Amino acid sequence: MKIRFLIITAFLSVLFNAQEIKKEIEVKQATIFLQSAKVFGTTHVNLQKGRNTVRIVNLPNDLDENTYKINLEKTTTLLSITPQSNSLKSEELSESEKKFEVEKKKLQRQVGLLNIQIKNLTGEQDIINDNLKVSTNDKSTPQEQLIKLTDFYRKRMLEIDNQVFLLNEQKSILDEGITKIDKQFAEEQALKNKNKNKKELVLEILAEQEINLDLGVSYIVANAGWVPSYDLRAESVKKPLEIVYKGKIYQNTGQDWNNIKLFVSTYKPSFNQDRPVLSPLYVAEYAAYDYENAKAGYDKKDVSALANAYQMREVATKPAQVPVAIVSDNQMNILYELKFDQTIISQEKEQYVILDKKNIEATYKHHTVPKLSTQVFLMAFVKDWQNLNLISGEANIYFEDNYIGKTNITSNYVKDEFPISLGADERIVVKRIKLEDKTSQKALNSSKWETESYQITIRNNTKESIDLEILDQLPISESSKILVKALELGDGNFDEKTGSILWNRKIGSGSSEKIGFSFEVKYPKEIQVQYYSR
Repeated sequence: MKIRFLIITAFLSVLFNAQEIKKEIEVKQATIFLQSAKVFGTTHVNLQKGRNTVRIVNLPNDLDENTYKINLEKTTTLLSITPQSNSLKSEELSESEKKFEVEKKKLQRQVGLLNIQIKNLTGEQDIINDNLKVSTNDKSTPQEQLIKLTDFYRKRMLEIDNQVFLLNEQKSILDEGITKIDKQFAEEQALKNKNKNKKELVLEILAEQEINLDLGVSYIVANAGWVPSYDLRAESVKKPLEIVYKGKIYQNTGQDWNNIKLFVSTYKPSFNQDRPVLSPLYVAEYAAYDYENAKAGYDKKDVSALANAYQMREVATKPAQVPVAIVSDNQMNILYELKFDQTIISQEKEQYVILDKKNIEATYKHHTVPKLSTQVFLMAFVKDWQNLNLISGEANIYFEDNYIGKTNITSNYVKDEFPISLGADERIVVKRIKLEDKTSQKALNSSKWETESYQITIRNNTKESIDLEILDQLPISESSKILVKALELGDGNFDEKTGSILWNRKIGSGSSEKIGFSFEVKYPKEIQVQYYSR
């Protein structure tokens, strides 16, 4: 009986003799996804034998409670995990706020005393002014006494003005101090309100023995992520194109990440991982809706069937947990592990990190569309670009160490060669004119013919030969009554589906080239034609 009593007593002592430990984690590692981030941090705790309560405080408010993961030693057991919100009362002043209030009251008291002195001095000035007016207006006042009075007035008024000036200077300094305290108080209030919205994590841990350990906590937080961007650099048309992969990282979690191990992932966690389900598609003869007959004809069975039909069309939106583990370099994502520790401050501004750098072979050509612009653009065409792990983002363009402008990388591009514009080359001159002497209209019987002729002139003022693409077009008929016929295309490659004509020319340094093309449009006399793009 005694042994049984001792066992129960020991059990109860383990059960109820629990200590509560309040800790903040220090962020050690973060994996930035395109939207959201996985954060891992640690804190050192001393656990006694038995049940322990560990309260992890000041966690971000926008973290996903489904993604908590706790790392413990083998000799300990996690009994429960309870997320909570910080329950601080905003009306309660913190110690620093109380200190600010005391300092502000001291300064306000000094300002009040200065105002009293200034008020008395300006009052004295008013009295002196009134007495001087009376004395100067009284003709019985002796001249000698009047001179002494004005002399006193001048000296005393100067003294008062100097005193008031100095008092106002002191007051201005005190007012600046009050303004500074108000700003500090507001910052303290903002910080307190921010911390008030922080989350806490209450852990119940059972330890087999007294132990000191580093407790690890990981979770996914929403208010963080990164935006891909690139630098495209070309030194010349004879060298490979350099692509610098950059990540524009943002995090506004309320936690500063100081000197952490940083990973950047192309993964995009989603709260809904359900595959799309295709519902049956029906077709039936259309009939106008008869509301009265439909209302009278519904019975409970009809209503039930209708409800079942609606249920069939509902989309299931079961919440799915956000994955907390990312597999490196698999088919679904690419993971960049930065070599050096990074500091990412919680703020509105983004921070850039370099993720990768590659030199790739490119084919350089000049390209122009003289119908739309007289500019000639230098283009880099990249083959096998699907192997470059590009995702859509903005790119800065540099050529010969000069900033050219911006372009957009689109990862869903479907053609074999990826075109990158390196900017306009002003040294190449292009001119497109309509040849009026070869342009005509004529009518015969019930039909009309219109003939249009154009000439494109190109001059290469660079020091090297260039490969140039020239793009123009013929109109495309959308009516069987209107016929379009190419008359002259030179050696241009004509695409009947788009109406485009593409010429490829190699033009030597200082050389010129002329390209001519013409077409004919035939249509009935009684109609009018118009040209338009869409």
